[in-house]
Amino acid sequence: MASPELAIAKAAFSASLFRADPASISRPSVDAFFQLLNSTLTQCSRPNVQNCKDYILSNIVYSTGRTTSLAKYLVALSKSQTDDSARSRPSGKRRRLHILYLVNDVLHHVVQKQVNQREFSAAWDPYLPSLFSCAASFDNCPKHSKKLEDLIDLWQERNYVADDLVPKLKEALTSGAVSTTPPRAGTDSSLKLAKDAPYVLPSFHGDAGTPWYDLPAASWLPHLVPNSFKPMLPDLIRPIQLAAGPASKALTDAVKALLCDADRIFSRDKKPNDDPHVEINELGERIVLDEMTGSQRRQTRPKRTLGLAVAFSNPVAFSFSETKLLTVSESGSAAQHVAVPIIQTTSRLTVPKQSKQKLLAQQITKSRP
Repeated sequence: MASPELAIAKAAFSASLFRADPASISRPSVDAFFQLLNSTLTQCSRPNVQNCKDYILSNIVYSTGRTTSLAKYLVALSKSQTDDSARSRPSGKRRRLHILYLVNDVLHHVVQKQVNQREFSAAWDPYLPSLFSCAASFDNCPKHSKKLEDLIDLWQERNYVADDLVPKLKEALTSGAVSTTPPRAGTDSSLKLAKDAPYVLPSFHGDAGTPWYDLPAASWLPHLVPNSFKPMLPDLIRPIQLAAGPASKALTDAVKALLCDADRIFSRDKKPNDDPHVEINELGERIVLDEMTGSQRRQTRPKRTLGLAVAFSNPVAFSFSETKLLTVSESGSAAQHVAVPIIQTTSRLTVPKQSKQKLLAQQITKSRP
């Protein structure tokens, strides 16, 4: 199963290819590239590497944004290559080396043909140490380490990378633990200002140059008719025009609530007790308290709960009765009667909370044949 980091990097890289930078690429072509890349990782043969390199040179090299997205995706892809018993050969160590071999061929062509060399190298510089760090994170592999050292020496000899980057590559090869996050542009104050910026609606929701099947799902809403079997017409599906400007308070609150729910579900650092206005009861239900009064505002139940636990958690009055179930044999005749306990709510008997489980166990024991 792909890691979240790999899935996000793949989605970002695909989006950069769909964007008109300078020309949009169709989805079948993008899917074909991922298949070529997987084939290269499995078998680093000359035809596979050549096909991947030709695709990168034709569609990615001339765009700095696509080059950066490709570098991020290859870093995430390299980190996800681990030795798994269910995975066929080659090993994760060999797959990470194949990624570097592909990058080597692309750099060789860019340097030899002088194709956007400066911008291409500048986009790759923050991520090359991470690729070598991932490839070198194996112990007791002298032959594998020697191949990585020879690759760095080759890049230095033929000027594939800048001279100031070579020490970083050697350090990544030695330590095997270099941060995979490139240095961020800007200061903390600028990031805080960007985070506190108001929510603004764009003029259109979706890109006019994007095919209908790649538009946001909301663009389908005007064409969905309830209880209608009439198919949608793809030619009529267009980006939704919005009133550009600051978003309303209701829309802003809805977006913030959605982001908070996403952080609560997927964030590893988020804990249930971080929010002072949310409590968790004994059944795992989230209880949202009102900020002013402190009383319960709404209750969110989990998808799966034990009905018996819900019944026992409330101090209701209940009693036991025996119900005979008729078991029919294969021939159709009555085989036997089995008495089973049934919980019934009634006002005749009130059982303390501590005795409920004990009474239930006794009743089940009595009902056994």
